[in-house]
Amino acid sequence: MSTRRARWPVRLGACLLAASAVVLLPAAPAAAHPLGNFTVNHYTGLLVAPDHVEIDHVVDFAEIPTTQLGDAVDDLQQIADDQCAEAVGGITLSVGDRSVDLQVTSADAALGDGQYALEVLRVECRLRGAIDELEPGTAVQFSETIGGDKLGWREIVATGDRTTLTRSTVPTESTSDRLSDYPDDLLQSPLDVRTASLTVSPGGVPDTLATGVDAPLGGQAASWIEELTSRVVGLLDGAGLGTLLLAALAALALGAAHAVAPGHGKTIMAFYLVDQPNRSLRAALAVGLTVTFAHTSSVVLLGVVIASSASVVPEDLYPILTAVSGLLVLAVGATLVRRLWRQRRDADAGHGHGHGHGHAHGHGHGHGHGHGHGHGHGTVTADRRAPWAGLVTVGLAGGILPSPSALLLLLGAVALGRPWFGALLVLVFGIGMALTLCAAGLLAQTITDWVQRRLPGRSRASRLARVGVSYGAAGGVCVVGAGLVLRAALTL
Repeated sequence: MSTRRARWPVRLGACLLAASAVVLLPAAPAAAHPLGNFTVNHYTGLLVAPDHVEIDHVVDFAEIPTTQLGDAVDDLQQIADDQCAEAVGGITLSVGDRSVDLQVTSADAALGDGQYALEVLRVECRLRGAIDELEPGTAVQFSETIGGDKLGWREIVATGDRTTLTRSTVPTESTSDRLSDYPDDLLQSPLDVRTASLTVSPGGVPDTLATGVDAPLGGQAASWIEELTSRVVGLLDGAGLGTLLLAALAALALGAAHAVAPGHGKTIMAFYLVDQPNRSLRAALAVGLTVTFAHTSSVVLLGVVIASSASVVPEDLYPILTAVSGLLVLAVGATLVRRLWRQRRDADAGHGHGHGHGHAHGHGHGHGHGHGHGHGHGTVTADRRAPWAGLVTVGLAGGILPSPSALLLLLGAVALGRPWFGALLVLVFGIGMALTLCAAGLLAQTITDWVQRRLPGRSRASRLARVGVSYGAAGGVCVVGAGLVLRAALTL
């Protein structure tokens, strides 16, 4: 493969990135949910009075869980009633040695504008439970199982109304201002508080539950990938063929730009194609097509599941898909290592035969010796045409994990009433991503070839470099696969 042929995907990738900058970056900053588009976040405020306990419970739904509610959002009061009833069922409260029965005193819900033409939801519940007259040093125990293990922020605060909290395991003020202003320093490790233990005595200043924010959180400044995705979705709201074609071009550029961000796809492609010098352009195109197919299928399938069921927890699927991707990569790496070992073994056997033949026939020694060496050293690096099974496996590994940006792109198109065009944009997104991955792999292969061509052909350094590249690439694939499996295991 010529260097010129290898460079065209790199140039195309550069053009796509330039297109993304020209077409997308001028957009107004998008509003991204601080905790992510998949989260459901909970806040609970406890107020202990001499004869009752009041609870302020707030639920903040990001874009994906709001979308999963489907047509139910047409009846916000019913959603509020259901969520508050779930809160009552998921809270356990005891004062002294007696449990407290809670009743819903108010339930409200409101929708707001989120990213990608999707909506966000906020539910506020007020609960109240009667208690016996407090005695000094009364123990109060609170725990909640609301929302199960869904990803998100969980916060509890407690204060007293004409009572004094002499001991408390939770603060008296909300860190997130009741899910309206999440602190930046805790976004990567959100609060996960589900229990509170208090010691309460009668006597103290009057107090009330915190109030003030009753609108859904609009979001904070988005990352550049989120801004690009929002811009593409914004184009779908326009009319005319030209606008739609521009949206398709923007989706192509977005897919290419997304693949530039840190991730394992480029590493797999680089390691695999470095080990495939013969017909590497065909190999790259085959992998690219498989990446496009796998990624488009996974995004569309996940989008259908999310839109049709509120019981599916999307963030639980990503570790599973990551583990599957890692196992596929490990299988490819193990196959490469095994093939190299067999070729090396056969090369050593061929070298021995050639040398012996040369001794037996005198003049043929030079011929036999040369043939033996050529066969022995060449088998490790020359006869490495990429098997189709390996190419397909690499493509599946690189595309089976759906991009959140592509998923939100699809859901945004559905929200704007253009589901089929949304599916087309996801396909174009996958093509752009595949082009960048192929360009990364071909660039790594081109650099490797350039270095090897400048080493003396028969030198020891050249032979060691060829063997090192082969085993290093195969080992690199194994390391990437093992890393993905380990990451998934730590998440599950």
